[in-house]
Amino acid sequence: MTTEPRMVEPSPWRIALVAFAFGTFAAGLYMTNALMAVWAYSVPHPRIEIVTRLLLLFWSWTPLAPLVWIAARRWPVVTPHVVRRLLIHLGVALCIWLLHAAIYWTLLNLRAWLDIAPLMLGVRWPPPKITQLVVLIDTDLVIYAVIVATASIWRNHARAVASRTWRDRVDSRRSTALLEALRRQLRPHFVLNALNMALSELANRPKRAKAVLTDLAALLESTERLDGHLVDLEGELDIVRAHAAIEQARFSDRLEVRWDIVLPPGTVQVPPFAVQTLFENAVRHGLERSGGPFTIFVEAHAVPGGVRIRVRDSGGSIARSDSRGAGIALDNLRTRLGLLFGDAARLSLRVMDGWTVAELNLPAKAA
Repeated sequence: MTTEPRMVEPSPWRIALVAFAFGTFAAGLYMTNALMAVWAYSVPHPRIEIVTRLLLLFWSWTPLAPLVWIAARRWPVVTPHVVRRLLIHLGVALCIWLLHAAIYWTLLNLRAWLDIAPLMLGVRWPPPKITQLVVLIDTDLVIYAVIVATASIWRNHARAVASRTWRDRVDSRRSTALLEALRRQLRPHFVLNALNMALSELANRPKRAKAVLTDLAALLESTERLDGHLVDLEGELDIVRAHAAIEQARFSDRLEVRWDIVLPPGTVQVPPFAVQTLFENAVRHGLERSGGPFTIFVEAHAVPGGVRIRVRDSGGSIARSDSRGAGIALDNLRTRLGLLFGDAARLSLRVMDGWTVAELNLPAKAA
């Protein structure tokens, strides 16, 4: 059973490191403006005071950013609780502001207590004032809102990526399961027919029996080589050719198979057993119900935007009770096409000019 993966939240240390980096960048912007104002208006204010005050102001957000991230995760701003959640975040933001003010006040007093600047630079720090903490509230509320918004955007993106990855994994496993179902369905069907035919021909026509067994071995070998969600068209046609040889031996001279492949080898990829499914459908629902000569055309041509593959048979009719249009194999193939290409691939079955035509159109990315 495939369960949807959980999102991996960033660690508090990583959030703190990002906050430190952005805090340094923001402090640099504020420093530039402040120092330019000091220089332009000759304000008697020590530059070292501007630099250290701004760095302490923004760096002190480093331990607070993980707390805001946790609050954003605990109370996401989503409907139908938007107003309630905003009020909760307003209360948390005020608490964060008080905590930031306490940290900032402590750092300012610690800076004065260390008394480094008077010894090294010949300046004295101005004494901290309580008003410096009050004016922090607008900046802190903006920073809090930015972190909450960033956490919400990141979480929505991570959830979308996780969901898409999970769906891709489920689709891949489903496509693989459908392919394995086709492979299991193919083996007993052909093995049984081929072995019965070889046994019946062994006494009177040993060469034909040997040819049937050789074709059966080629069929099984080609089947084992088909792996993955897309395979080369040539590998797919190897199965169809072996299948056709067995059916021609089975129905003697009643079956004629013609090939019209106008594509360079190795340039087209198709879902495994795609063409074989169409060919088997023509045999099972056309040839086996026909009492006279029967012809099957296998065609592959490039068309604008992709490739068109047709399997035409001379049956020339699709009865309402006929399962050709709703058979398990065709439904299986349609499902795999939808998983691989969405609406870009089409599979149709119709009567045209006296021929029953199974047509497979694949997009350019499969070509």
